[in-house]
Amino acid sequence: MIHEDKPCPDCDGTMKPVRLIDKSFNTDEDVEYTVPDAKRSFWTGKYLVEGRVAAFMCDSCGRMLLYGQSKDA
Repeated sequence: MIHEDKPCPDCDGTMKPVRLIDKSFNTDEDVEYTVPDAKRSFWTGKYLVEGRVAAFMCDSCGRMLLYGQSKDA
């Protein structure tokens, strides 16, 4: 996973991976992202997914960082 070994930019604590939970959909799928000008598919009504969101939280201060991870990576 990306940025797993980077220290926290605020306190130099340990950044650990966390999973974001979207309660509006209540699924086990990863949080995904697309480009700002993406259009919904005419047939499916869904956006073209560019990648997923990787989240990390500091054990010491609680800061959370989000990183985009392209689907090609």
